[in-house]
Amino acid sequence: MATERYARLVDSLFSGARVTATERLTGGVSAEVHRLDVSLADGESTRLVLRLHREGHEGHSAELEFRLLQTLHRQGIPVPKPLAVDESGGLLANPFLVMTFIAGSSEIPAHLINEHLESMAEMLLNIHGTQTHKLPVLPLRYDPLPEVFDYLPDGSEWQPLKDHLNTLVDTAFTATPKLLHGDFWPENLLWRNGAIAAVIDWEHAALGDPLSDLAVARVELRYRFGKSAMQQITDAYARYASVDLTRLALWQVYVAAAAQHFMGDWGLAPELEAHMRREALASIQEAGVILMNSAPSGSPRP
Repeated sequence: MATERYARLVDSLFSGARVTATERLTGGVSAEVHRLDVSLADGESTRLVLRLHREGHEGHSAELEFRLLQTLHRQGIPVPKPLAVDESGGLLANPFLVMTFIAGSSEIPAHLINEHLESMAEMLLNIHGTQTHKLPVLPLRYDPLPEVFDYLPDGSEWQPLKDHLNTLVDTAFTATPKLLHGDFWPENLLWRNGAIAAVIDWEHAALGDPLSDLAVARVELRYRFGKSAMQQITDAYARYASVDLTRLALWQVYVAAAAQHFMGDWGLAPELEAHMRREALASIQEAGVILMNSAPSGSPRP
């Protein structure tokens, strides 16, 4: 039984506690996420979240995510409080992270989309405003090139965009690097009473260009709410921060190209995957038009 599987883990955190129920939650492709209902020795109860890495996990190590969540929690970013981390295999076979459970839903009611997009933009700005000197060492995300060439679809219709991208020079981000969530989309936000209660799944966090985060949000929102949602969150973000639309288009090409390249591995229902693939390809095309209509960028890349 699942409750027996996690008995030693829970007892190591709270002496004499026992697991009374478990529930599998939706989680990322590379991790299993479980809610653990726990009865403490004093008769009180609590709920925990167990994030258990799968084989082939490609995100941050459990230890790095634990230290990042510790820092963010102290700085007031609404994240689950991390309670334990283990990479030894002594308690569970794979590395895991244990956090507090935060009640909420990732659903965004269609009739409240405007208010929710405003809140998403404000939260993204708060994340990008986080003090970075106290964070653990994170990977850098400065430049969508040349990696984007690994993800762009095949076919002669994409050659003009590829040729244009090959002319771009000095595409690396040069301003002060910001904290990036790395996967800022509706499923990684928990809402309660119309407000964001928690930002979860930080396994792709990085330091770098904040427009990369905005591009992720734009493409993901398009899948669910259409092109208008892309513009709405951009407008909301731009009210408080400068947005270089050409550079945003470059990141949009990267994000959408990577999405259509990898989404076959995400276990999506066929109809949903077909829809998302169409929207991702359209996102590449539209951003490509912006890039190719921008001013010439100099000599071809070596």
